[in-house]
Amino acid sequence: MGRTLGIVALMAVSLAVAACAADPAPPHNLSPSESAEGMAPAAIPAELVGKTVQLTYDSGSGGTATFGGDGRTLTFVAADSGRKTSSPVMVESIESGIFLVTWTDDATDSVISQVQDYRTGKVRGTWSRRTAPDAAFTIETRSGSVHLTD
Repeated sequence: MGRTLGIVALMAVSLAVAACAADPAPPHNLSPSESAEGMAPAAIPAELVGKTVQLTYDSGSGGTATFGGDGRTLTFVAADSGRKTSSPVMVESIESGIFLVTWTDDATDSVISQVQDYRTGKVRGTWSRRTAPDAAFTIETRSGSVHLTD
C-alpha cells in the first residue's frame, strides 16, 4: 500500500511539472501598425489590386473602396460626406469571387469586416467601434450591394 501511494505521488509530481513546462506563453496582441508591417506584400488578391468597388448599403449609406496598387491598403470615400480614409487592409479569398475584407476607419475608430461576393453582387459586414475608450464595443451589421467600377 505504501509503495502504491509513493508511485501515485511521484506520478502526480511528474504530471504537474510536465503541465507547467507545457503551458504556452500568452498570445501577443499586435497594434494596428505592427499588423500592417507584418502583412505580406501582396495581401490583396491580384484580381482586386488597383480596383475600385462601389458599396451601397440597404441603410442608404455607402461609398467607394479602392484597393491600393501596393497590395496592402484600401481607400474608402463615403458617398454621403466625401470623407476619405486610407488604411491597411487584409483580404482573404473565401472562394472564387468571394472575399473577406477587413480594414480600419480611423476617423470613426471602427473596424470593418465584410464578405464581398462579386458573383452575386452582395456584401454583408460588421462595423465594430467604441463610443468611448472605456465603453463596450458596439457592433453594427449592414448588407447591400458591391460591384467593380473599373
